[in-house]
Amino acid sequence: MNMLALALSYTFQLMQKVDTPELIYLGRSRLHRNRANLIQTLHTVAALSEIGVKTRLYLPPWHKTVSPQQRCEETGIGITPDIRAAQLLHRRWPTSLFPRFYKGTLRRAKAVYVRSPELSLGLASQRIAHHFEVHTLQPMRRKGVLKRIIDLHRQGLIRYLIPISQNAATALLEAGADEQRIHISPSGVDLRRFEPIPPLDPQRLGKPRIVYLGRISLDRGLGILSHLASSGCGEVRLVGDCDDQLADLPDLHHQPPVPHREVASLYAESELVVLPYQPELEHADGISPMKLFEAMAAGRVIIASDIAPLREILEHGRNAMLADPQDPIAWEEAVKTLMQNRQLAGKLAQQARQDAVAYGWPRRAAGIARAIGLRS
Repeated sequence: MNMLALALSYTFQLMQKVDTPELIYLGRSRLHRNRANLIQTLHTVAALSEIGVKTRLYLPPWHKTVSPQQRCEETGIGITPDIRAAQLLHRRWPTSLFPRFYKGTLRRAKAVYVRSPELSLGLASQRIAHHFEVHTLQPMRRKGVLKRIIDLHRQGLIRYLIPISQNAATALLEAGADEQRIHISPSGVDLRRFEPIPPLDPQRLGKPRIVYLGRISLDRGLGILSHLASSGCGEVRLVGDCDDQLADLPDLHHQPPVPHREVASLYAESELVVLPYQPELEHADGISPMKLFEAMAAGRVIIASDIAPLREILEHGRNAMLADPQDPIAWEEAVKTLMQNRQLAGKLAQQARQDAVAYGWPRRAAGIARAIGLRS
């Protein structure tokens, strides 16, 4: 009987080893929530799987009304990666519990990957080496954990820091990070979803349809959006959840968020895409929004805030118009310039579409895989 138990135990351990993925990705987003960080995570994990990196995503438990396959379909992802629910990733539990109970599985994987400073610290508490994708430094500064993150990076427990912008990378270096173990990886876009969108029609710029997608709030430029709607230079369409009250204006239209797979059709029904992020937005220091790359891939004219992270992707007069985020008149003038100079509008839209090719999800995944040693 003891021999049988020993054999069963050995078989179970062997099966676990065979089943161990190359990469384990830990997330804190719940599958039933329509959040940008979840969508970005799903696309990244699916792209890693697509390029041949065997990846498993652990998330907190989700409502039974949604399944991984359904969520991926809503997000426009053609394949459903290996997604598993883990109760210990729920926010009610200390972040050290999951790595404590899953230590064997985590250590058998070739790499462990997170995008949450709390999960990074939890893994470090159990001496589990990992990689940390950095989206903003402000919350880490506010909570007083940035120095600890940098110390763990210098020690090698955080092997690679993966900021999503050069601006965030510069801030990490100024805080003391090891330059040799930083990989910059902006967000991405599913190029296949946007290929069918017809090119910009310059004839529609007489009164352009202006669209903004995402959470709607003052720190995301609601004042700019309201001003554009009141200026008479276009019809402004807002798609997303509202954090602040909307003005009652004839040319200001609002609708709730749509499944991510429908984003392409929203851009197809517009001429101008605006990204009026304000400097006080908490993640403005390292922002790399999916909607930017999607607007580029759709071949639409982009007007964006003139802030450092966006200037890494957008060049005023080449593939976009940049405007002072705190000057509504500058945004109105940018729209009127495009209305009057349709040749310029067409040039910006065409160049943006060409530039978007560099930001496909598989290319992003391949860059990450090379950086962390999973591919040569």
